[in-house]
Amino acid sequence: MNRFGLRATGGATAFIAVVTATTVALARPQRSESTQPIPRPAVAALARAFNDHRLVAIGEMHRNEQIHALIRSLLHDARFLPNGGDIVIEFGNARYQELMDRFIAGEDVPSEELVHVWRETVNILVWDAPVYERFFRTTQAVNRTREPAHRLRVVLADPPIDWKDIHDRPAWEQIAATRDQHAADVIDREVLNRGRSGLLIFGSGHVEHEGAFGGKPDRLHPTNLAALLEQSHPGTTFLVTADWMTKGLDARLAGWRPPVMVGLKGTWLGSTPVGPPGTPRLEDLADAFLYLGPTTSLTTSRPSPDIYRDRTYLRELLRRDAIQGGANSNELRQLSAKFLEGNGPM
Repeated sequence: MNRFGLRATGGATAFIAVVTATTVALARPQRSESTQPIPRPAVAALARAFNDHRLVAIGEMHRNEQIHALIRSLLHDARFLPNGGDIVIEFGNARYQELMDRFIAGEDVPSEELVHVWRETVNILVWDAPVYERFFRTTQAVNRTREPAHRLRVVLADPPIDWKDIHDRPAWEQIAATRDQHAADVIDREVLNRGRSGLLIFGSGHVEHEGAFGGKPDRLHPTNLAALLEQSHPGTTFLVTADWMTKGLDARLAGWRPPVMVGLKGTWLGSTPVGPPGTPRLEDLADAFLYLGPTTSLTTSRPSPDIYRDRTYLRELLRRDAIQGGANSNELRQLSAKFLEGNGPM
């Protein structure tokens, strides 16, 4: 995890402390650490956020079942983008936008074609969890209940990678480094320039204020999506995190009935560090927090093992994982032992 390089210092005289406190008070409003966050039903709060922002970004915890249950409830709610709009997602290869448009419009696209949308992305394996296919099918079902002019569009924002052309790590890294910039360009072109509004669903690292960690973008970790949108469209995006829930917060939030959303600025929850001393506070990272329940209640969506009976697909995943550097090797090792009988990739 990135961390601030600054540490608190002590030992100042009383005079210096008074002057410093006065200066800080003049520079920014004082915040009471006891200010209580106000939890509101999450679906209604997310829908209402579009009253003040063209873009609402949810920082997703990959494969988390509770955040996806909430997203499905939001899609079904009549208050969500009632005049139509876009849902821009990380878990879809932009090469398949035309196919996705046909599917979301109601066309019966065969499953063996549809799976390419999430299986052919820059990152591998994670999107095989059933919550992602369920998202696409839920959106299609919701559109059948809407007038054509008020339907939702799913915009695929991952770069249009073609894995047949990727044979080594530098070739993969060259594309992987463009993911946030590509997503920002897609949002400009497909949403903002068309005068539309959009829900963004990306991993939390893409849609939080990364500057709070104090690090600088580099070749492998370029400027993230939230920063790019803020640079080109200040104040347009409302950032909501569902991440950073800890056991330490369980007791303090035990009285809340999830799912709820709370504004962070000026509350004790907003002033809570996300890690050890020196790490950012929640309000440094996002505008609002989604409480999905205590940590012991959060569950993970797992891919069906039957997917990997397709040995051609499994061997291709092993090839891609080797190119990426083995980030998914543990999960793939278990699948390989079960379905390839120790033969390994061919």
